[in-house]
Amino acid sequence: MRLLNAAIVLLALLATLAGYLQEKKRLATILAMAPSAARDLYEKAQLRRERVLIAVTAVLVAGAIAAVVLFKVQQ
Repeated sequence: MRLLNAAIVLLALLATLAGYLQEKKRLATILAMAPSAARDLYEKAQLRRERVLIAVTAVLVAGAIAAVVLFKVQQ
């Protein structure tokens, strides 16, 4: 059990470090760009994030509907 807990903590640490390094690289890239190009890049990234969130929400809603239907069928 201790080994599992240590592995979970290590994975969380690695994920946090990777996120930090990715953000650091992204900010360096934006700072090296012209303001208009940086704004365009930001807007494209924002649109991509919104699309991903919509897709995740749709999958969760579909899963919830399927769970309710299956629950009603089993009763």
